[in-house]
Amino acid sequence: MTVHFVTNDKIALTSSKGNQEKWFENGRWYKLDQFGYEGLSETVISSHLSKSNIETDTPFTYVRYSPEKINAHGIERSGCSSANFLKEGDSIITLSRLFKSENISLNTTLHKLSSDKKRIAYLAEETAAITGLTEFPRYLTMLFEIDALFLNDDRHLNNIAVIKTPAGYDYCPIFDNGAGLLSNVIDHPLDISPEAFIKTSTARPFNTTFNRQIIHARNLYGPQLVVPKLSSKDIREVLEEPLLYYAKRDRGLIAERVIKTILSRQPK
Repeated sequence: MTVHFVTNDKIALTSSKGNQEKWFENGRWYKLDQFGYEGLSETVISSHLSKSNIETDTPFTYVRYSPEKINAHGIERSGCSSANFLKEGDSIITLSRLFKSENISLNTTLHKLSSDKKRIAYLAEETAAITGLTEFPRYLTMLFEIDALFLNDDRHLNNIAVIKTPAGYDYCPIFDNGAGLLSNVIDHPLDISPEAFIKTSTARPFNTTFNRQIIHARNLYGPQLVVPKLSSKDIREVLEEPLLYYAKRDRGLIAERVIKTILSRQPK
């Protein structure tokens, strides 16, 4: 089934790479693919996170995504949807906005620190101090671990957030992993072998390697994410449904790069 939307209903969701169109309808958020197969990436990653320890061993949660066909402006496109996780009176506060409310220029402050390890510690511990969310260092570490496993290269400071509630603050469900799994086919063309992109991907928000970022975070706060080891067969099973939302000519190439990305990142 295709979900139909019109121009006047859209919200422009700003990211470091442009504006992604997003709609809210009947308690669900719908997002259009922007640069490639972000909807598939969101769906596959959330499926793998369902097998992790996030909701069994931690106070955190994650957003569950489903693939969608969306008719927007009279054109059928692929995307994904997720349930609204905000309660009445809640709002998402990005870390950039949170620190700005404290009269702190986060980018300037982080730039002045002499190492990535100090930047991670500052971001984790100052956020905890401002919000009272004492487990935020663990949350940030887990976020970086997820990004490292799935090569999400768009975890900028407007893509890390907390929830402002009428009573204070709460942890934001882990969301917006659509830039993972080399989904941006503008930056990572499908006709180029994924190995080259896997080796050169850069982690945000500190523009370092994924391995270095999680090593620093784990040295500070310990390992957090536990995910069962995935086989090629496991990944193919998860890919079966979301691949159907994409052109037949691209399905084999998308599956190959998703499988190679996850299998190459697991040992790290």
